[in-house]
Amino acid sequence: MSTASPSIDQGLPRPNITIQQAQEYLTRFFGLEATLKELGSQQDRNFLATASTTGIAHPTRNTRYLLKVSNSAFPLAEVESQNAIMQHLTAAGLTTPTPIASLAGEIITTVQIDGAAHSLRLLSFVEGEPLIDHSYLAPDVIGQLGTLAGSVSAHLAKFTHEGLDRTMQWDLRQGEHVVASLLGYVTDPAVRAQLTDALGRATSAIAPLVPHLPVQAIHGDLTDDNVVCSVGASGQPVVTGIIDFGDTMYSWRVAELAVACTAILHHEPRNPLAVLPLIRAFAERVSAEDSSPLTDAEISALWPLIVLRGAVLVVSGQQQVTIDPENDYASEALERERTIFETAARFEWGVAEASIRDALGRPNANLDPENPSFHPIMPTLTETPVAIVDYSYDGGAHSSGSWLKPGDEDRILASYRSLAPTVITRYGEARLTRTEIHSRDKPTNVSVSLAVHVAQPTPVEAPFAGTITYADATTVSISGDDHTAVFAGLSLLRGTALGNPVEAGMPLGVVGNVLTVWLLARDSDAQTDADSHTGAGTNPAALRRFVRASEFAGWASIYRDPAELLGEEVFPSAQKAQLVDPARELSLRSDSYATLQSHYYAAPPQIERGWKEHLIDTNGRHYLDMVNNVSMLGHGHPAIATAAADQWRRLNTNSRFHYGVVAELSQKLLAKLPDSFDAVLLVNSGSEAVDLALRLSKAFSRRQDVMCVRESYHGWSLASDAVSTSTSDNPQAENTRPSWVHVVDAPNRYRGIYRGDGAGARYAADALAELERLAADGTPIGTYIAEPRNGNAGGILQAPGYLSPVYDAVRAGGGVVISDEVQVGYGRLGEHFWGFEEHGVVPDIVTVAKAMGNGHPLGAVITRREIADALSTEGTFFSSSGGSTLSSRIGVTVLDVLEREDLQGNSREVGSYLLSELELLAERQPMIGTVHGRGLYLGVELVRDRSTLEPASEETPLICNRMRELGVIVQPTGDRQNVLKVKPPMCFTRESARFFVEALDEVLTTGW
Repeated sequence: MSTASPSIDQGLPRPNITIQQAQEYLTRFFGLEATLKELGSQQDRNFLATASTTGIAHPTRNTRYLLKVSNSAFPLAEVESQNAIMQHLTAAGLTTPTPIASLAGEIITTVQIDGAAHSLRLLSFVEGEPLIDHSYLAPDVIGQLGTLAGSVSAHLAKFTHEGLDRTMQWDLRQGEHVVASLLGYVTDPAVRAQLTDALGRATSAIAPLVPHLPVQAIHGDLTDDNVVCSVGASGQPVVTGIIDFGDTMYSWRVAELAVACTAILHHEPRNPLAVLPLIRAFAERVSAEDSSPLTDAEISALWPLIVLRGAVLVVSGQQQVTIDPENDYASEALERERTIFETAARFEWGVAEASIRDALGRPNANLDPENPSFHPIMPTLTETPVAIVDYSYDGGAHSSGSWLKPGDEDRILASYRSLAPTVITRYGEARLTRTEIHSRDKPTNVSVSLAVHVAQPTPVEAPFAGTITYADATTVSISGDDHTAVFAGLSLLRGTALGNPVEAGMPLGVVGNVLTVWLLARDSDAQTDADSHTGAGTNPAALRRFVRASEFAGWASIYRDPAELLGEEVFPSAQKAQLVDPARELSLRSDSYATLQSHYYAAPPQIERGWKEHLIDTNGRHYLDMVNNVSMLGHGHPAIATAAADQWRRLNTNSRFHYGVVAELSQKLLAKLPDSFDAVLLVNSGSEAVDLALRLSKAFSRRQDVMCVRESYHGWSLASDAVSTSTSDNPQAENTRPSWVHVVDAPNRYRGIYRGDGAGARYAADALAELERLAADGTPIGTYIAEPRNGNAGGILQAPGYLSPVYDAVRAGGGVVISDEVQVGYGRLGEHFWGFEEHGVVPDIVTVAKAMGNGHPLGAVITRREIADALSTEGTFFSSSGGSTLSSRIGVTVLDVLEREDLQGNSREVGSYLLSELELLAERQPMIGTVHGRGLYLGVELVRDRSTLEPASEETPLICNRMRELGVIVQPTGDRQNVLKVKPPMCFTRESARFFVEALDEVLTTGW
């Protein structure tokens, strides 16, 4: 056997062994008969052995093992060290393979293959799926990988073994030599140039840090290839164990972290900072378990080492397929390895480090001098009024989706220029004007410069002493000891030339229209990035203008706020832009707003604006709103805003005063209903409407007992909650239900006790039998209440053939029937204005709210006058806001817009398209059990098995989280929480429908 490690640039073809030979070794040395399957490896040979006979290795049948044949190039001591580390980590509570002794009692057996000695081992098999099999890794899963890597690092901090003192390709201490030596295997000139450039930068960045990087034993390959997970009921992977210890060695501790980070980059090539949860978790674990926090040197070295690891993967992979062309494992990894390298290398390294420091709460204290002082670059601006433009989500100049139109920034700028001769844009502002709808990516809209718009020629002076590092006809760059300032849009004065020294206050030129200003930090790392990759000192035209809000903390380490160059008098600190921290605002909410009033998502975006079927957060990102049936017309509808503002200016008072609009609204409502309805009572919510309807029906029927159906929701008031049976809305519904409420099965023909065609009649027969039983027991039903479609259950239709006989039987017994249309009514079904019309029935009382006010608190109870008058013996009815001048005006306007814009027709047409697309999606996504609903009132029911209909209750919330990441707000509903509620504003478009379906398809395909 070899006595020394191979050269780090030596190619290592895998051992030349067949499955038949491996089976023979397994029988001869371990007494096992097994079915073998080869597993991937770059330089060794690994076989999964499923034992079919009892052998001395293990007393049970059908046990799985890993038969490992190590490359002959690796000395025995190195193989022994791998066994020792596995045993050490297993003893510490981690799940790893463990060596199993042979018939001869050896845990390492030497075999001869092609005249060379190889180490043969049988290891216990760590069950689980390789993490790499999951296309999408949620932030929590990424964090789990970091926790595992941190635990391994902490447990190996003091571990020693002679076999770990290795010289190998995968030791990042040798990375520079490996890449340089193997670069010739890369045939693509562009890739080779990228590697050469990255290698030079990485070497320069790491070299001064080497003396300060702790060295210890490391696993060396804690990647998604070598970490396994279990997949629980939720469908989300849970990291459980480690496999393949072939790269254990002494190396830099931070190399363990760098290697783990590279495993994430091919999953998220468009979001390199997806590694931050991993880094944060690693740092927390090593600090907690080893009491040894990451050092500043390790943090500074981390991103260059990630790039270096990616480069090593590329060159080593190219070498391996050259010398071992039949190695499918290596061949299939080439594209993935190149993605890892390019994702890390192309991202700004200084930004990455600053982002990591921000995530760890470890800012670079040497980034800037304390309290930098600058000479004002435009001192004459103090003599004229200045206006600061607000392009943010909160900007008052935005209206009616104007920000989505080309040229809207110019329109807003013009409005500000009418206020002051000088207008300045803001650094660090997330501009709403630079966002778009239907985007799965976060917008690149946070400004890292500012612009000064002047009405007349204005002189510009140098902010500090330095040297001119760039100059052309309109642009100049000045570099000082601590900063670089860049000015574009100048008419330069003579003498303002490349290489010339400048003093603070020295005239540079004159701006006649717009001056764009950047201020860059001059610390060593940031300046390397700025000089070489963002353009400072070479071509300032290459400087960035905008970045993502999620990356701004990192970019701010390079791009500083140029407002400092204007001075407090021109640009007051109070007017600077501040990105909103949703977590901080959520904490404030929790401190004062009762948590009983829950919120969507554990870490929700902060939604502060809306337009049509889109919700907009404080960073300007647009989310497709699939749940807001309250805003029926769409968010921010100008007609509602105008009507509300006009009525507020005129009058807002209660309905005991006499005014015309309350009658106008009542008449419009009655016109939408059959002639039997002739009385309207206005309230301010659906709960109040149902509560009042129950009072009316009880007064009219003179009976207290009410019948309702399971899985329904009618409100939160005492009475409406009593008849709400949905356990997802009230988990205690079964235990707290009063004796006067009687529940019958929901006529659900998909998963109820009766299914398919004819189910409605069978459910009706059961309900009629219950009505007869209750009457015989002396508790006849006075009220029957149901939604025509169970809204919170997922828009599930009361099975055809059910409502009509139930209505008839209730009335024949002297009772009253209520159709709760709070969610389903007002044209949302498309084909019908009211849900009861879908069943060919006419109720006695209709309750409505939500859509009626387009978000304004407004509801109604509509009935016959005889039923309304029945309550008169208990006094008059009054609702402070119900029927007020404002509520009535909004109610009339909603109905007018509904008709004018034909939103019911839109619900019919777009809803039909959406339903058909979802049904087509269900043909290739077996998790979609069925799609309920009609128009824009749908429910996508998710199941684990279409035969058993086992609900995907744990998966559905995670799917909703993933949909939010892709720009869609959708929520689970139903007692099993396995139905996606699909009831967007009725202005919903085909484009939005397509975006929703494509996002859902991606999530169901790639995971959550």
